[in-house]
Amino acid sequence: MISQSLTLTWRSLVPLKNSPGQLLAMLIQPVFMIVIFVYLFGGAAGGDRAEAVQYMLPGVLVQVALMATIGTGMNLATDIGNGVFDRFRTMPIARMAPLAGRILADLCTMTVTLAMAVLVGYLVGFRVTTSPLEALAGLGLVLLFTMALSWASAWIGVIAKSVTAMQGISTAVLLPLTFGSSAFIPATDLPGWLTAWMSVNPVSHLAAALRGFTVGGLDAADVWITLGWTAALLAVFVPLALRAYNRRVR
Repeated sequence: MISQSLTLTWRSLVPLKNSPGQLLAMLIQPVFMIVIFVYLFGGAAGGDRAEAVQYMLPGVLVQVALMATIGTGMNLATDIGNGVFDRFRTMPIARMAPLAGRILADLCTMTVTLAMAVLVGYLVGFRVTTSPLEALAGLGLVLLFTMALSWASAWIGVIAKSVTAMQGISTAVLLPLTFGSSAFIPATDLPGWLTAWMSVNPVSHLAAALRGFTVGGLDAADVWITLGWTAALLAVFVPLALRAYNRRVR
């Protein structure tokens, strides 16, 4: 099953070499996000732009990664609509391989997008004040969480009637999670009811963990809560995605 998943991962990555527009969008997206949040809304996170960059850049990295998971479901919905998975049904491969291959391919592209975001962050003044290993651990945690979230995106992509429907559902779920978190602004600056929501929002804990890994002040509770949410997402959505896929291609 592992070799089959890796083969289908490569199948998903190969078309990128013939899609320069898709590659360009993947690289430019973090640039726009950083410009918008750091330069336009940066004053909300600190007294000056330097403080805003240090606070908000980890949140931007998290949002870029989470929004990229929408692509998993969209690509699966497109493949199902084009009949690609009907051909997989006739092949002697594990039923999990097409889904795992798609998610692994998107994890590879997400790594490139995060690397681009980090590079742009350095250009606008962000600096890692911890060790390189801690910073890599923080980015690894983001990739781990988004990999788990990609299974939820895969499930939506399989059950959605169209690519447009899938994109709409995913966006409606992710926007409250990302913008209703402390990724971009401290929860103490907001009304009590919104602060309460932020305290239970997994994106708040993921952003706080990445901020701790990169600029210091790490709270181990944020890491464990993020790992707990990761395990819960996998436990719920891997079986759901596989069940929906089996029904869809039966």
